[in-house]
Parts: sequence; C-alpha cells; structure tokens
Amino acid sequence: MQLEKIVLNEARNVKLTCFVQDVGGEFGAIQKRPAILILPGGGYSMCSDREAEPIAYAYLKAGFQAFVLRYSVGEHKAWPNPLNDYDAAMALLLENAESWHIQTDKIAVIGFSAGGHLTACAATVAMHRPAAAILGYPAICKNLVDMCQPGMPYPAEHVSGDTCPCFLFTARDDNMAPTENNLEFETALNAHNIQFESHIYAYGGHGFSTGEPYLNSGTLCSRAARWVQDSIEWLWDIFGVLMPAGFAAPACMGKINGDMEPALSVECTIGYLRAQSDDVQALLHEVISGVKRIAAARYFSEDKLLHAVRGTRLCDLMKTLELPQSSIDQLDAALKKIPNKQ
Repeated sequence: MQLEKIVLNEARNVKLTCFVQDVGGEFGAIQKRPAILILPGGGYSMCSDREAEPIAYAYLKAGFQAFVLRYSVGEHKAWPNPLNDYDAAMALLLENAESWHIQTDKIAVIGFSAGGHLTACAATVAMHRPAAAILGYPAICKNLVDMCQPGMPYPAEHVSGDTCPCFLFTARDDNMAPTENNLEFETALNAHNIQFESHIYAYGGHGFSTGEPYLNSGTLCSRAARWVQDSIEWLWDIFGVLMPAGFAAPACMGKINGDMEPALSVECTIGYLRAQSDDVQALLHEVISGVKRIAAARYFSEDKLLHAVRGTRLCDLMKTLELPQSSIDQLDAALKKIPNKQ
C-alpha cells in the first residue's frame, strides 16, 4: 500500500492523506477499486483526528482506496474555501485515477458533523459530485449551519434529482446536531425520489466516530458501531460488490423509481403513469384491469385500491399480478418511446 501526503493549499494548511492499495497479483483480476474521500468534523474550527484515519482504516479493510481531506478551518474557514478544497481533492483523485487504481464512477464521500455539512454540499452543489455520500450526525439545519459559519449553503434546499444516493446515521440523544438535521435532509431526498438509508440509534451522543471504545468517552448504544459495516454493505448495493473478478452488478438504483427520468418506463410508479397521456393509459389497460379484478375479488373499492398502490413501480405491480416477464419487457419498450413530460 502506498501512503502519500499532499499539500493542496499551503497557506490554508489544506492536506490530503492518500491510502492507495495495490491491484492485480494476489488480488486477481481487480485492476480498479472504489474510493472514499473522508471529511472529518470539528465545527469548521478544526478537523477531528478521531474522524480521519480511523475512518480510512475501516474502508481500506473493505477494499476501498481511502483519502482523508483536512480542509480549510479556523481562520481560513470562509466559504467557499472548504467546498473548493473538496473539489480540488476530487479533481486530484480523478486526475490520478489510473496510478491510484480508482474506479472513477465509484467514488464516495463521507463526512461527520460539520464535515457532514460539507459532504451534503458535495452531493448537492459541488463541481465534482460523488457517486454516493455518507453523512454522520451532519449539520444540516439552518441554526446549526449558521452557528458554524453564517453564509454557508443549507444543503436540504439544494437537493435535486441529480443528488447521489445517501446513507445517514446519528444518535437520538445527539444534542449538538439533533435528529432534525438528518430528518430534514432525508425529507428532501424523499421528495426527489433519491435512494437513501437511515439509521438513528437510541443513544450515543455526538461525535462517536466508528464507535470503537478508544474513540469514545460517552455511553454508546451497542448497535451504533454497526453503521460502519452497514454503510459498506450499502455502498456495495449502490456500486456493486467488489469481487476477485471485478465489480458485481449493483443491487439497487440511485433513485427509488423512474418518475423523474427523461423517458417513461416500467420503473415509474403507477400513480405517476396514470397522470400521463391517453397513449399511456391505453398501454396500462391490462394492468389496471388486473387491479380492478383483485378489488372485486377482495371486496375492495377500485378507486381506493388504485390509490393505495399509486406509489408502486409498474414493474412490481405487474409481478404481483403474475404477468409474464415478456409482457413487462414489451410494455417497458413501449413506454420508453414516450418522453417524460414532468
């Protein structure tokens, strides 16, 4: 493994620590690895060592290339310095992707507390967006963001259909960054159909890092440390598992349905499709008839049953109706010819 420390901005003391693992050889056909860029917390007054290298070690073990960014803080924290530091680090990862063996479409960013705010900004307003973001007890709400530094973006206001999938975790008794911060960002992700996973542990306070005993002086829920492995497995769902022969296929999409994609498809929800043109309604006739048959057989109201399944993807509804895969594929091909007029 290569260990390299790079100064990105000497005047602002911005440094990138690079942990680059080998490929090939005993690692089989692996020629590229996923990467993770780590943004420690510290209220934009410092970068916490507890949320730096200890985080890198966890993801190195899982097979990632890991990078720790100590961004502009303290007297140099004026926005957009921290975001510019993030973009400079990401640009360097992309520039050195070949020599650092990085799969460029599988770069995640993880941040804690104030670093979680920077991570949320990376996912929503940065020049170089990550493919996935992990937010640990992040600063999201306006009052907390303004306390760290007035004039910074409020990330939840910038979530869009282009935001990457996100993994969030915190403790219910976090009094520094209360759970409203996670919930506010999750609400915005939900509104834009972005894939996300959320963990709110019963207790653990603020700043519990990986949950290892040597990193914590407070009382920590025994389950809180599981966020590390959960986040790794979630990244495998998003990226595809890194195997000796390369990456497996991803287990889930970046969005929970196709409602906001350029063209319609069976990944769209039935409720969304029912609001489309008459041509679409004609294509849905067999499916709607199937739902009505179920309503009649179970003495349900047709309208209420159709309303109840409105958030179900068409492909899932067709499987429930036991329609053959050939019918699903045929309908998908027909829908994809129709532009999505949102």
